[in-house]
Amino acid sequence: HLDFIKMSEDNVLKLVILGEGRVGKTSILSKYFKQKFNQGEKSTINPSFYEKNVKYQGKEIQLTFWDTDGQEQFNAISTMYYQGAVGALLVYDVSIFETFNKVKSWVKTLQEAVGKDIIFVIAGNKYDLVGKMDEHMPEIDSYCSQEKCKHFFTSAKTGYGLDNAFSTLIQSVLSKVKPTGAVSGRKGKKLKVEEAKEDKQKKKGCC
Repeated sequence: HLDFIKMSEDNVLKLVILGEGRVGKTSILSKYFKQKFNQGEKSTINPSFYEKNVKYQGKEIQLTFWDTDGQEQFNAISTMYYQGAVGALLVYDVSIFETFNKVKSWVKTLQEAVGKDIIFVIAGNKYDLVGKMDEHMPEIDSYCSQEKCKHFFTSAKTGYGLDNAFSTLIQSVLSKVKPTGAVSGRKGKKLKVEEAKEDKQKKKGCC
């Protein structure tokens, strides 16, 4: 049960996007924040982050979405970047279902790093390549029920499902924010969230 998480004094909340390499993490962020899709998007090596400023209960809050590379050889580096995160988007490739099992490993690693109460949403990306996932839905539903998380099918190419996935994650995180700046586990009514400023992307050099 999530009781309290302290937010930084400058009202910044950190969120991360995780998953195996080539599942489309960077493409998802690019499509959601910049409405751009690059078919030949290269795998991320130097982590970057995107900013989204929202207003909640009269206070401006900055959400920073950190993009880290999911390949195993960078796992130790990535660990540094989800330290302090209060929310996460876990991504797998629906056309390579083995990457869903890898998401389970990422969830364990994430929970070990920041605690089991971390809020996260799972995105089955590249849905435009498959269209149906009936065969795997029992396993997906069972795991999400076990972890008490939401699952969305998405397409970084078409934008399908991205608004729902990000909105759900953002609302879930902000639902824990109290006017005092602390983060609470008590449920409240639906939040009115307004974009405060233009979203930004910043690059950060690797450790």
